[in-house]
Amino acid sequence: MADDNQQESQHVHKELKVAKLMPLAMKLLEIVLAVFAIGLVVDPLNSFQKIMIRMHFKLDDAAMIYITIAGYLIINTLFIICQLLGDRIPKRTLILFSSVGGLLHIVAGSIIVYNWTKILGPYYSNNELYPSKQYMDMFISGAVFTFINAAVFFLEVFFIIYSSKSIE
Repeated sequence: MADDNQQESQHVHKELKVAKLMPLAMKLLEIVLAVFAIGLVVDPLNSFQKIMIRMHFKLDDAAMIYITIAGYLIINTLFIICQLLGDRIPKRTLILFSSVGGLLHIVAGSIIVYNWTKILGPYYSNNELYPSKQYMDMFISGAVFTFINAAVFFLEVFFIIYSSKSIE
């Protein structure tokens, strides 16, 4: 009987340890994905401005992409620093930031895909200047990482809700 209670206590202790470390791991994964996405999107966006594809790409779109990815890169870094310093972040705040982050990453990824298809249209008719295939591949790869990051944000929301219900 005592062994059962001890095993159950160890199992609950492991679940609590995982519940404490999982948000930190999710935030680290979100930061890594954001760094990959920003790294893949920067050069294509700069080249679009240099080779006069301004008529196909608006600066507003670049601003939305940069603000979303870089903004949540900073926010997640601050959350990790707070967690390492021992501060507790309320679950509602984490859910709010993660759900809005997931939605904004879907919007940013959609903007990247939309602009990729819009710029790719004149790619086949040689009447206009067009970017290199490498930049176009980097651009769409940035969208893939942005969508994966959105999925991680929503997975984090699910995990936060699930872990708060299992602890209660």
